Amino acid sequence: MFIEIEDLKDEPLHVQHLYGVEELSFEHKDAVLDEPVDIEFTLNHNDRDLQIGGVLRTAIRYTCSRCLREFSRKLSTSFDLLYLPQPKGTSENEEIELKYDEMDIGFYDGILLDVDLMTLEQIELSMPMKFVCHEDCRGLCTICGAYLIDEACLCKQDTGDSRMAVLLDFRKKMGQ
Repeated sequence: MFIEIEDLKDEPLHVQHLYGVEELSFEHKDAVLDEPVDIEFTLNHNDRDLQIGGVLRTAIRYTCSRCLREFSRKLSTSFDLLYLPQPKGTSENEEIELKYDEMDIGFYDGILLDVDLMTLEQIELSMPMKFVCHEDCRGLCTICGAYLIDEACLCKQDTGDSRMAVLLDFRKKMGQ
């Protein structure tokens, strides 16, 4: 979905859109959209400078980074964004040097605002860095693969440093 800046009127533009699960090109190795994405925002503009504030709601199905089980979590986030037209003389893929206080500014081509891209960006920014099904998830046994949260593992855990194994073997040989 695109918003053409030339067509904007002076009053704020209110947008509410429901994206189907397959409608957005959300691509992530360990996560997929589990529910439609509901986005609602208000766009205010001063010429081509855009101020966008709103909320986004969905659910995402993750793969736990500790135990590899799938789980679903609701995601709800609010956002307040500033988009400015891309500076003159720069191409779309060219890097723009920003000062520290400009880090929260987004750039667009000055003609069309890509709402799909903005939505995907807000989803990615709201996702956790590491996906964990439960805070107390202990993961998998490295030997037998048992889910340590569900069952007790009877495997003998070697607490030694594997980097020292060669020296320990050498020491045993020298002692014989």
